[in-house]
Amino acid sequence: MPLLELPNELLLQIIENLESEKDIFSFLLTSPRIYAIQQAGPLYKHNIRFSGSSALGWYSARGRKSAVEALLEKGADLECRCDVGGTPLVYAAKYGHESVVRLLPEKGSLVHRPTLSWPRWTPLSWAVHNEHKDVVRLLLEKGSDPKFKGTEYDEIQLLEAAQFGDAKFVNLLLERGIDLECNHYLGRTPLIVAACHGQEAIVRMLLEKGADVESNDFFGRTPLIYAAGNGHESVARLLLEKGADIESKNEDGCAPLISAVNDGQEGMIRLLLEEGADIESQTHDGWTPLIVAALRGLENIAKLLLEKGSNIEAKDYDGWTPLICAAEKGHEGMIMMAGHH
Repeated sequence: MPLLELPNELLLQIIENLESEKDIFSFLLTSPRIYAIQQAGPLYKHNIRFSGSSALGWYSARGRKSAVEALLEKGADLECRCDVGGTPLVYAAKYGHESVVRLLPEKGSLVHRPTLSWPRWTPLSWAVHNEHKDVVRLLLEKGSDPKFKGTEYDEIQLLEAAQFGDAKFVNLLLERGIDLECNHYLGRTPLIVAACHGQEAIVRMLLEKGADVESNDFFGRTPLIYAAGNGHESVARLLLEKGADIESKNEDGCAPLISAVNDGQEGMIRLLLEEGADIESQTHDGWTPLIVAALRGLENIAKLLLEKGSNIEAKDYDGWTPLICAAEKGHEGMIMMAGHH
């Protein structure tokens, strides 16, 4: 009897005795009639039984809601682990598939479960990281707790939101009770992250909520030091208005002015000097802002500092002046400039 004339019951028996999902799929593609048998779910059942319900993660990551529903009807494991140890909900949230994210918790998926491998983020963390705002709101509605402890970086959500500059998003997370001073593995707080990326509105909001204007990371860098080094003048001005220490120093002894000089931020240098920054501030090596400019070959910065009264004869702790530093680095233009002062 030809294959296509066999009753469906026998065709299903053939499928159930095939050993791999690849063989099953190839068999289903032999004709439209045989493919229609997939409605009975032989491929899904095989995946559930022999492949740990991996198809559920695959379809969740691609937003295939109908396939996800079919797999769940056949008994797929809601908490199966795929690839790097993420659950289907993790992958649906990571790639922003709102309909699947809505479905899975309704079927009993755990909204707090992180991936098994680094960085051990929850579905909420992944949604925030990839800026899937509707998914974030949905997960919060479904009971996801931004304060959940168990990820590699606790409360990463607020740090990400501070970086992206979404004020409503930050406010939403704060209303959920997330720690205003949470930090990641380098010790950066939300205020530091917002200042580093020039997110003035977020900086203002965090300060109004009570964020520590002198918070510092594991290297001693404050929000003002980050704003200065990255040239975010409006953020620096706001931080100073809120009481930031213009002479705060990191673990190398670099004040905001030296950070601005090191990165060639001329506008920031002018701002800090106008606000009273010490033009002769020294690092732990004894480097003044002018010595740093000389070492970096930043002629326009050196000229500005000299115009503002910087000491051309200042010495570091090895006795080197700006002229010696410029000569050591071979900055001829800097040497000529120093020679005229």
